Amino acid sequence: MYQKELIRYIHLNPLRANIVKDLAAFDAYPYAGHSAIMEKCSREWQSVNSVLSLFDARISTARRAYGKYVEAGIDQGRRPELMGGAGWFAVQVDGQT
Repeated sequence: MYQKELIRYIHLNPLRANIVKDLAAFDAYPYAGHSAIMEKCSREWQSVNSVLSLFDARISTARRAYGKYVEAGIDQGRRPELMGGAGWFAVQVDGQT
């Protein structure tokens, strides 16, 4: 699903940019949405449950699945098909917004 890929790609920006050194530091990095999803910080405006619902109906199971999914994408590097916003139209057209 494009939406999951895009979320993972955006959330991994601090790792790709070497702002954080590893996954543990990334989990706690307060300037990315990933830390709220991993329950390391709280933001009232961030829709954590909408992201987690893509992984499972149970929050704890979804959080683990999301974490594994993000970790599996670390080695993917830059992905041109997810850059520039061109894919957002496809998400809207497919009705996956």
